[in-house]
Amino acid sequence: MVYFIDIQPTRHYLEEHSKDVPWDKVLEILFTTKNPKRKGTKFVIEKEGYYVLFEIKNNVLYVINAKKK
Repeated sequence: MVYFIDIQPTRHYLEEHSKDVPWDKVLEILFTTKNPKRKGTKFVIEKEGYYVLFEIKNNVLYVINAKKK
């Protein structure tokens, strides 16, 4: 289980990935996934043909990467 109080996009997501995967789709994937996979200090979700990479720092979830597979 992953806990956070806020969700923010990183500059990398905004500059490189927001064109491919809109923010509302990222939020939908985050809120409908129960158990993301841990990848070191980050988390990965692979769902519905999408790949989302995020990390949690100071109770804030930062979306780093979002791609269509």
